Amino acid sequence: MKKRTIKKVRAIIYDIKNGEFYFLILRRILRWKGWEMLKETLEKKETSFEALKRGIKEETKLKNFEIIKSLDKEEKWTFRGINYSIVDTFLVRADMSQKISLKQEIVEHDKYEWVDRETAIKKLTWPKTKKLLEKLEINGK
Repeated sequence: MKKRTIKKVRAIIYDIKNGEFYFLILRRILRWKGWEMLKETLEKKETSFEALKRGIKEETKLKNFEIIKSLDKEEKWTFRGINYSIVDTFLVRADMSQKISLKQEIVEHDKYEWVDRETAIKKLTWPKTKKLLEKLEINGK
């Protein structure tokens, strides 16, 4: 029997203040505990872009954000017998002074932080996400 695969998109949400880059990280409490970048599961017949916009609105309630570009980064893993696949990763700029709310029907995250790259890399749980952020270039930085 073929294992099912859950397809996801990931958002690297950032802002720039005083020439410094800050990244939004979320503390996950549903199914596992740790820090991550925003991820959203694709629904049937939904594009990556549509899932990304829906996920940002549902999981953070951010209203003003700009999808800068697709990074064309995929990732696969298996967790508790289920295959997962990040089918795309997007770079998203948002104003970190906006109010964020993590309240939703099923609570996935209980805390968020805007942190510099070094802090994000230290706090993020998954090595592949840390590596992605380490190598990420935004406007040549």
